[in-house]
Amino acid sequence: MGLVHSQIYADFTVSQGSTPLGTFRARLDYDKVPRTCANFIGLATGKRPWINVTNSGLKIDKPYYDGLTFHRLIHNFMIQGGSPNGQGTDGPGFVIQDEYHASLRHSGRYVLSMAKGQTPNSGGSQFFITLEAASHLDDKHSVFGEVISGKEIIDGFTGSTNFPTAPGNDRPLTPITMNSVVISGPSLAGFDINSSSLMLPHIRGTKVTASRNAADNSFTLNFDRLTKHEYIHSYSFDLNTFTPFRYIISSDDESQWEFKINGLTFEKFFSRIVDIDYSTLPNPPAILMPSGASLTVTDSSNKSLTLVSNGNKGGTWTDSSGASGTITNLITYDGMPESSYKIAGSSNMNLQPLAQVVATLDTPTGINNRTSFDIILSFHTATSGWTEGTASGGTNPLEESILQQFTYKP
Repeated sequence: MGLVHSQIYADFTVSQGSTPLGTFRARLDYDKVPRTCANFIGLATGKRPWINVTNSGLKIDKPYYDGLTFHRLIHNFMIQGGSPNGQGTDGPGFVIQDEYHASLRHSGRYVLSMAKGQTPNSGGSQFFITLEAASHLDDKHSVFGEVISGKEIIDGFTGSTNFPTAPGNDRPLTPITMNSVVISGPSLAGFDINSSSLMLPHIRGTKVTASRNAADNSFTLNFDRLTKHEYIHSYSFDLNTFTPFRYIISSDDESQWEFKINGLTFEKFFSRIVDIDYSTLPNPPAILMPSGASLTVTDSSNKSLTLVSNGNKGGTWTDSSGASGTITNLITYDGMPESSYKIAGSSNMNLQPLAQVVATLDTPTGINNRTSFDIILSFHTATSGWTEGTASGGTNPLEESILQQFTYKP
């Protein structure tokens, strides 16, 4: 008897220009990476709200992918889609935490995986389908499914004659469009895409009180600012076109917080705010690596390194080979402030679960003879998660992301 796979499917009906290409089906591995699959299903069906990032409009019960293009095609690598502006520079207005499973690899053609930026947890809606094996993406991009039928459509994307791309940006010269993405399968009804255990963001409007001070040309918005929420503020002069203005990232609570906009001399000025609730995301400890705290990181071959802090930028280390020594320098950084707020021109909420540890060892450790580590910790629980980062001083100083998982004991 063969292995029983998950039974939720995504059917992509695609076209090239006005020419139908047909439908291919992907199996979604919701039983192995439920967060990533729930996000994709929620967007595809419209059952999870999303944001039109061009004007910060809240979209409810509107399927996200229908009508979007595959904006990037590298014939010997992958085809990528999920960007509303077709440039690959936007998404659904929020990000989700990366999610990995040991059995899900970029092992060959037809693998469905999440695209993201240069930092952890920066994916939202963009995804790609591999056209060749890409093992260098394992545990860096979240695999969440595989194309299981209609494979001839994917095979076709490997050919530059029928699917030519623009030099320099890999954009198909004739648009390749997802006319529809339909979710189905016998396991769908029992899969709760809104479970709090998935740690997905929740999007809603927020109640705002506005006032204008003509004397100093200012406009003030008052609303309840909540911990681990992000607020996208947009403005308009005519109630027809709204322009994103500021992203307000909140690390604590403040009732009727005041957001003041200065220098307004316009006769009419309108605002709206969308609230993105990231409160289910884990947060690194306010004080990371105090005296006696330990951090154990493990690489892809199950070699491990444990750092124990002395509370004064140093400490001791041991590894799985039995080697040990002294930490000559140990510095930590938190991805987000523990209190107050931050105002920026773009979202930074992917930093919420992140911390950084920079460590220098007195002698090389058994993990590829490394002496220096610059590790990004992405907390998936209060005491564990996944790492990304670099190490130097060993047999291959240019190798990156040799570490995969960590556990932390305060």
